[in-house]
Amino acid sequence: MNKPAGIYTIAAITLLVGSTFGFAKDAGKQADEKPANEIVCTGVNLMPKVDREVPRIAAALRKEAASIPYGKGLTWKVEKPGVDPSYVFGTIHMADPRLQILRPAAQKAFDNSSTLALEITEVLDKAELAKVSFTILQHTMYTDDTTLDTKLDKGAKKKVEAAAVQKLGLPWSVASRMKPWTLMGALARPACEAAREKANVPIVDVNLGKQAKAQGKKIVALETLVSQLEAMDSLPEEFSVKGLVQSVSLGQRMDDLFETMIHLYTREETGTIWSLMRRVGEKGFVKAQESPQYAQFQQVIVDRRNVNMAKEAEMIILDGNAFIAVGALHLPGEKGILNILAQKGYTISRVEG
Repeated sequence: MNKPAGIYTIAAITLLVGSTFGFAKDAGKQADEKPANEIVCTGVNLMPKVDREVPRIAAALRKEAASIPYGKGLTWKVEKPGVDPSYVFGTIHMADPRLQILRPAAQKAFDNSSTLALEITEVLDKAELAKVSFTILQHTMYTDDTTLDTKLDKGAKKKVEAAAVQKLGLPWSVASRMKPWTLMGALARPACEAAREKANVPIVDVNLGKQAKAQGKKIVALETLVSQLEAMDSLPEEFSVKGLVQSVSLGQRMDDLFETMIHLYTREETGTIWSLMRRVGEKGFVKAQESPQYAQFQQVIVDRRNVNMAKEAEMIILDGNAFIAVGALHLPGEKGILNILAQKGYTISRVEG
């Protein structure tokens, strides 16, 4: 049966740990670099296609999305008696201009806050990033004689090598030493997003950090860059290899997936993103299905980190008046950060407008 787990991982990673890819932004050299205002994405929103071609799956994913706790909304007010309220906001770790402008209510919550909490803060300071450069290398590159040549069959290697050269400008001698999850993330990104990175356009989280610095806010982290890298590097290698090959095989359709995520995100439909990504297969849309690898991805990259980040967030929330920005897919669900906080006795309410 057509398994979607690898593709799900490719897409979800951008909402969950996409900020860890910034280290590689100078790895390749693109000949057609453009000014930021000239960068245009070519992906197409897939939701009309889903509705038209697979209406039963469209109905199923919307029904499932509607049942997901906190599956609709990006800005949430967190309250507890005796403490000034704080806000939790869902981001996408991308630089697309459509994601950079907060809605008025979210912007007001951000401006009025005294503390900004991000998943990681090392990306805001080159000196801090330099301190963990060796650890970054260990988790993203093979540091011994291992290469991807031993992980890919002949046909897959040819496709991945061509994609590395064409999309990243990387010779195989360099690309083959990247761990599969690292190369997967780099190749899966839309060309427009890679171009923005080349043009030094900050992702949403970094942009919030810069604004917070300018406003004199306290900036804290919920986890570390190293912990994010350790989580990704702990996934079964064969799972990442599968995702790498699928990201190359999808080609332009990968851009369509990201465009669809952005479309749903701007509509604040995080639950629908979850449901859709679980149904994306190499040949189209399938029934929701899981695999042992999917379950491990869910546990390591989502559930476990949600527990840890909620614990850190609670200490910040108890100080009051914080704006906590995390990847949007960490918010919804029974094991999402918002439900974890609700179970601890906090009142969670969606902020609209």
